[in-house]
Amino acid sequence: MAFEDLLPEVGDKGRFQILQVFFFAIPMILIGSHFLLENFTAFVPEHRCWVHFLDNTSALLNVSGNLNFSSLLKFSIPLDSNGNPEKCRRFFWPQWQSLGPNVTGQNVSQLEMEPCVDGWVYDQSIFTSSIVTEWDLVCDSQTLKSFSQSIFLAGNLVGYLIWGYLSDRFGRKGMLLPNFLMLAVSSTGTAFVQSFPVYCCFRFLFGSSVTGIMVGSGTLSKSSFMGHLFLGFVAYGIQEWRKFQLVMSAPFFAFFLASWWLPESARWLIVQNRYDEALKVLTKVAKINGVKETTLTIEALRSTMEMELVPAQTRYTMLDLVYFPILRTRMLCLSFVGFTTGMLFYGFFLDLQNLGSNIQTLQVLFGTSTFLSRFVALFIMTRLGRRTITASCLLLAGLFISASAFLPRGKRVGILRVVLAMLAINCIVVSISSNSVYSAELTPTVVRGRCLGLILMVNRIGAILAPLVNMLKHYLPALPLIIFAAMAITAGLVVFFFLLETQNKPMPDTIEDIECG
Repeated sequence: MAFEDLLPEVGDKGRFQILQVFFFAIPMILIGSHFLLENFTAFVPEHRCWVHFLDNTSALLNVSGNLNFSSLLKFSIPLDSNGNPEKCRRFFWPQWQSLGPNVTGQNVSQLEMEPCVDGWVYDQSIFTSSIVTEWDLVCDSQTLKSFSQSIFLAGNLVGYLIWGYLSDRFGRKGMLLPNFLMLAVSSTGTAFVQSFPVYCCFRFLFGSSVTGIMVGSGTLSKSSFMGHLFLGFVAYGIQEWRKFQLVMSAPFFAFFLASWWLPESARWLIVQNRYDEALKVLTKVAKINGVKETTLTIEALRSTMEMELVPAQTRYTMLDLVYFPILRTRMLCLSFVGFTTGMLFYGFFLDLQNLGSNIQTLQVLFGTSTFLSRFVALFIMTRLGRRTITASCLLLAGLFISASAFLPRGKRVGILRVVLAMLAINCIVVSISSNSVYSAELTPTVVRGRCLGLILMVNRIGAILAPLVNMLKHYLPALPLIIFAAMAITAGLVVFFFLLETQNKPMPDTIEDIECG
């Protein structure tokens, strides 16, 4: 008797399972929103250098006379190529002559300038504060914003390496409790930190604890996509980053307290030879589900133990994933696709501000479309092949990104850039959904867990690098998009030419099934 055969004895679709789904789904929605939280808490507003006689009230009254603020700004701050005030430079001395009719752009460029040694003035019309305005993450420090995003995603990767092992050794509940606590403390504590390095440390801890929850909740982590939509709606009402962080974090303490009611995994208890405890858990589940009598016994659980250990009789290591030729080819291809989709997803979603300043509307728009795309993916996967969907969506994403990369900058093409970005990100989401099924169907049962774990790790590495690739736009605006497009097209071609179709085909059980079949 396998473990799945025990579930009908206690009710496999009863009240307990419904309560468990809701318990994990609600925090996963909130956790999903934290992946993109820095779209708002790290918002970069319009800014310019602080100028003493311009931004000091008493000094402004002394020098203003009949001059309006725009005129005073003109001889304090140079203009960039678009006619807007420079963000990172100011005149060394007030250039009163710049108000004259004979001053040209070349004359101004030759005037002595200096960086913003006294700080910056930020536009507060969209958000009154962010970590960018709090710690002046602009100009020479502008790359630190991307660094903080990568730190969070790095914590995510480290969490998979740590919590997966610990949950196998000490139990699912044994790891859920400390992770919920660390999740609540690190995310809430972020709202009170007073320095950027400490902020990054808290974000790293939060990213690590997130994966501990995901390991315990399993596939329910997919509900985190709803958090992207939820995040946009909340952002409409809160303009101060610390309040926003606190509102999105405080509920985790309630989830920590509620997690005490969860029983330990009965499957894990059986594998650990703790049959008495497993029987108590299953009896409790049966009672919640309204099953009055159950025929479960210690002997039945022992039989289950034997079935659970059958797949483990032949030991495989990570080296086996690259030792066998066909399995090695599949793992290289699937890992590259996972790396690409991780980089593309976070590369786009963590840089929504690049598409426009109305970040709340963009978040709601993209959150809605990607949530719906998950259902579209499930629908078309039953009608089209896995390889067809994965390859075609990656190729289409690459084409949409390429078109966006070479669009001219300006408000006139802003809507077109948003449309192309939305089409690209939805193609990526569909390919992610398809590839999750495709990867499972291409890998043998005996090493499937290791294969999927490796692909997930490579996916996280791609996600970590995404904000760093976006940093390149400070040197060449189109360069990140060119890189993303090239990777998407290459990944699509790799799937099309090197992987097989798996639709309506049996899943391989052993490595020999794919090497000899």
